[in-house]
Amino acid sequence: MTHNLNVFAQLEPALRLPDLKQALYDADPIFLPTTVVSLHGDEHKEKRRVVQSLFTREFFRNYQNKVFPNALKETLEPVVAEGRGDLSKFAYRVLVNLVADASGLDRDHTQEQTDKILLIIGKLGKAPTMGQMIGGNREAAIAEIVDALRIFRESYYEHSAARRRALIAAREKDPSVELPDDMLTRLLQAFDGRIEEDQLVRDTAFFILAGAFTMANGLQNTMWEILSWCKKHPETRQKLLDDPGLMQKFVWEALRLHPASPVARRKALCPVHLPNGETAAEAEIVDINIAQGNRDPSVFGPDAAEYNPFRELPRKVQLHGMTFGAGMHACVGRILAAGIPYGAGMEVDEGTEYGTIHLVVHALLSAGADFDPANPPTIDESTTRKHFHSFPFVVRKAG
Repeated sequence: MTHNLNVFAQLEPALRLPDLKQALYDADPIFLPTTVVSLHGDEHKEKRRVVQSLFTREFFRNYQNKVFPNALKETLEPVVAEGRGDLSKFAYRVLVNLVADASGLDRDHTQEQTDKILLIIGKLGKAPTMGQMIGGNREAAIAEIVDALRIFRESYYEHSAARRRALIAAREKDPSVELPDDMLTRLLQAFDGRIEEDQLVRDTAFFILAGAFTMANGLQNTMWEILSWCKKHPETRQKLLDDPGLMQKFVWEALRLHPASPVARRKALCPVHLPNGETAAEAEIVDINIAQGNRDPSVFGPDAAEYNPFRELPRKVQLHGMTFGAGMHACVGRILAAGIPYGAGMEVDEGTEYGTIHLVVHALLSAGADFDPANPPTIDESTTRKHFHSFPFVVRKAG
């Protein structure tokens, strides 16, 4: 039996129930089920602590304000020069170096290296959507994941891990030796010799996938909503460029309507009383429908299914709803993706965390990005998640 929770008030309590185990990625037999996104209990707590030790506010500020702007500039300049681009490709390209650095991949920053990481992400991206596949060959998808992990290990992981192991060993003798501040270093410090090498490969690859795949999809859906809004209200574009608080409302409203995981699937480890009054027996599935709950009219108003960044919400309800989850599997990269809440009268400075999606949208709008009237976006029909197969756009002015 499958239990369905789709009322907004039920989402967070259900996500925090300790006896519901992650089951969204059970259809993937080789990659995600052994990573932090799927683990449970003490094993999950230990690995999540390692993740959280890296993802601090200082880390987010440094990457958003010092590392990412250069990558954004390098990726946007050729698009502006050509006058057009494809957001389904641009979104991944602009984020790939950010997530590769955060994960701990030693590489040169050539176009060939970037293309190879994008190839890996594209293949690994079959894993989180395998349970929502409505077309395509499942065995072919598994083969692509296996191939991606092989390429990742041979091309990036092995030499990156070797260098970090040498630095960690040197630091044990000389505390002045500096270590890279990235996920692979933290994983090696915590788990080297305790878990198999293949698992360290999967754990590191997961952060590449999670960072690029989730944010790239969020960016595309956000641009879709904002450009559609600006088409009806052209005066809004300049207002968004001038007002970071308004921009955040527009970004968060898009993320509410398009959560990266529309449904959080869980499996009961024992009989569990659910927030909707039902009891899930052991091994029964509980589908926590974030996409539907985020469109609950009792919370988000009668137009809850529509894009309206100016909606008034009850106190303590964020405009992005429950898109980033709650409980043990809440998204640890929320601040990097979407920033901190920005309110009227809030003191801000050049380091304020608006989030990478905010920064990219601002840069695209500043460059005059708009729909390509001759080539409308197309949706990937192979999954129930809203992914774009292509998203052509034009740049109507330089700079």
